[in-house]
Amino acid sequence: MSYATKSVTGPRRLIVRAALILTVLSAGTLTSSPAAGARRYGPGDTGVVNVSNSPDMAEGEQPLSVNPTNPNQIVVVSNTWQRTWPDPISDAPGPTGMMMTSIYTSRDGGRTWWSGKLDQGGFGRWSNPLAATLGVAPEWQDTLNVNSTDAGAAWDRHGNAYYEAGNVHGIHHGFDEVATVWRSSDGLRSWGQGVTAVKVSDELMELDRPWLVVDNSGGPRDGTVYVAFSTTPFVEVPPEVYVRSSRDHGATWGPTYRVDHGLYTTQFNPRHKPVVDAAGDLYVVYDEAPPTVTPFFDSVGQVRLVLARSRDGGKTFTNVLVDGEIERVNSPDEAIPAYTEMISAIAADPKRPGHIAVAWPQKISETSSRIMMRYTTNGGRTWTPRIDVSNSPTALAVQHDHVSLAWTQDGRVVASWRDRRCCGGSWDSRYQQWARIFAPAGNMLLAGKTIELTEGPQANNNGHHGLTMPDEFQGLDSSGGYIMATWSQLAGRYTDVVFRRVPLTAFN
Repeated sequence: MSYATKSVTGPRRLIVRAALILTVLSAGTLTSSPAAGARRYGPGDTGVVNVSNSPDMAEGEQPLSVNPTNPNQIVVVSNTWQRTWPDPISDAPGPTGMMMTSIYTSRDGGRTWWSGKLDQGGFGRWSNPLAATLGVAPEWQDTLNVNSTDAGAAWDRHGNAYYEAGNVHGIHHGFDEVATVWRSSDGLRSWGQGVTAVKVSDELMELDRPWLVVDNSGGPRDGTVYVAFSTTPFVEVPPEVYVRSSRDHGATWGPTYRVDHGLYTTQFNPRHKPVVDAAGDLYVVYDEAPPTVTPFFDSVGQVRLVLARSRDGGKTFTNVLVDGEIERVNSPDEAIPAYTEMISAIAADPKRPGHIAVAWPQKISETSSRIMMRYTTNGGRTWTPRIDVSNSPTALAVQHDHVSLAWTQDGRVVASWRDRRCCGGSWDSRYQQWARIFAPAGNMLLAGKTIELTEGPQANNNGHHGLTMPDEFQGLDSSGGYIMATWSQLAGRYTDVVFRRVPLTAFN
């Protein structure tokens, strides 16, 4: 394996250091360039930092995870696309395949980043005749890779970081479709060999969108790593949600268990997301929707948002309704034109068992959508009424999407989302990234201050992620008195992953 360093202070350079077993990270400096008059929120605010800094590549879907005991240690991941041929065959496999996964790590609170690639599909780093022409360095080459995608990251409270990537087919995986997990136990200095957590030949079904989460409760299952996954939306098989777990830091993985309770009641591409609460209970939120013949026929019915809860380490689940009347938004960054998804967010209070927040984008009209949230203090038995997350006037016609949630260590919950209130309100308008804090008060959440994370309105991202890569969600986490957020932002022709760390005092 190898790692690449990128610097914004000069031409793009890729420096490779090989290792026989472990990947050694080498440092590079990234600096943020604040917009004129951009708001700063005091000591510890990094401003907006370009993490990927890749003018010839497009990044999207960039979740992050922060060490709960050290806010300086951060892992960000993304799907990465590089144009390889002229249209209309620009997605044909080239030096990097159709799509690849990237990992970015920081050990100084997000000021500087190390970036690279751990997963290899296809025939791996073979000499590729297109590489020199396209300027692809050896560590990014993935000759005849079909699709490496859907990365994830998580930390446990003992200093172990986990990185997951899915690979459709490749010689390195026996031409199987797999989800592979790597672990770093030395503060992000190196990564061990990847271990297969899920593979199609065992499950006898196609898989999609693995998500990682770790039990940091301190209870009997503390340190358990869970991976939740679903059947793929691109094959005509019943939409289903599953989970597997590891009790030995990802070295081995246990049996597969069913999460959802439906057959064709579960939505194609159900957008299942797992969390673990302070008692060590596992929760997975997912979508139910009226059935379609295949995912390529429009899904137009209302979505039912369901929460599955397991109190036995993911072996059995009880399912409760979060909201049954969700209207899909029409964000052009989500899914494929044939159908529109509903991508929710979930967060669990790290100190109070059963305290869960779930948020989603809700269509209000053809010209307006807003972020809604519900909150439970008893593991989902009862929920608050809908909470309108945004502080923009309800009469304003504006499109909101891409909500993320994170619980802070001082017991509050933060929501972030994209918002076009500045610039016309439509999907084609420029956008801003906002964050708002909420404080628990009994069985309710009280809305607090809203802050802007972007440094002014940003150019519309639509159509700048690559033909095979929509940008459907972002990243948000909290540790050590900060919130940290990632999103994709247009930098030249394509989108880059950007990051900002803001102290919680910004919400005071």
